[in-house]
Amino acid sequence: MSQTQTFILAIGGLQGFLLFALLVSDKRVNYASKLLGVYCLFLASTLLLPLIVVSGEVSLTWLIGFLLFLPASYGALGYLYCRSAMTGSPLRRSDIIHLLPLLICYSLNYEILFSAEKALSFVTMPKHIDGMLKLTLAVFYGQALIYSALLARMIHRFQTKAKQTLSSYNPDTFKWHWSLVVFMVSIWGLKASSGLTSNESMVNFIADCLLVFMIYFFAVVQWRNPSLFHVQQLSAELAQPTVPDNKQPSEGLLDQETRSSVLRLVQDQVKEQALYRNSELTLAMLAEQVGVSVHHLSETLNQYGGKNFNRFINEYRVAEVCQQLDQKSDRKLIDLALDAGFSSKSSFNAIFKKLTGQTPSRYRRQPTLQ
Repeated sequence: MSQTQTFILAIGGLQGFLLFALLVSDKRVNYASKLLGVYCLFLASTLLLPLIVVSGEVSLTWLIGFLLFLPASYGALGYLYCRSAMTGSPLRRSDIIHLLPLLICYSLNYEILFSAEKALSFVTMPKHIDGMLKLTLAVFYGQALIYSALLARMIHRFQTKAKQTLSSYNPDTFKWHWSLVVFMVSIWGLKASSGLTSNESMVNFIADCLLVFMIYFFAVVQWRNPSLFHVQQLSAELAQPTVPDNKQPSEGLLDQETRSSVLRLVQDQVKEQALYRNSELTLAMLAEQVGVSVHHLSETLNQYGGKNFNRFINEYRVAEVCQQLDQKSDRKLIDLALDAGFSSKSSFNAIFKKLTGQTPSRYRRQPTLQ
């Protein structure tokens, strides 16, 4: 191992321990931050493994077996972190099942765990690809594949639910979580293909560096702005029955005339009573206010109005802000946004740009058409 690699591993390990301490001890952070802190701790410990092997320090070699298989827990940690970050929910008792890949690896290689000499030989000597090692590798890469799929499915479900039922959330939140999926697939894809290259150790090293960069970057952002990864009210909405969406048959439950009547009623109520100014407005709250069922309202918006609940409400909010800006209001943008019903500056900026194609500041600077 080169001096450069040694330096990178040492710095990465120290940074991981520092981030673990910050995320676990800081009172400002939430439960998801603590999970991410544990992820950083596991990563940092794994980074120190090559240094322990190279040093040959007898007092530390007993750690090799335990550190060697820690990556079998990375998929579960990423999945649990994203779930907790988006919903704000803590771990459940049933989540103990996510330790299964790591426990299987430990069980298959128990001799290495309790013999420092065997553990050192295992990582330094050429390995014979026997049935036990094949099974261990299958668990290693299998857990990464399974948890990447589970994570993608969960994010898609949460994002769909948020669009259907919530009027206020930052759409960039889901972009962050989707980027984590892309990174995980790319990194484990590199690791899985490393055996096909002539320089397997270098490919694995690059993959490890990417993994460290990704998790540490998320950890810093999580520490500085925990709310960026959280979707308010999502946990409560997930407990409610799933409402129809625009992927259901076009005929739906209501005939076209009824949908048209319901849509006009909803539009009138939302505009005349400025219901969109309530930043905590949900699909269920609007349905109760208008006097229709949640299913009928969702069906009407999706299949007749051609948009989900989130876009329907935020179009009114953006229109109000645009009206104020067109009238050359000198109020601060954040004040206009909060009055219109946006819950935060970040969600306002993201939604305004998505619906108008430009940032609020740029929209304000443009000349008004006479």
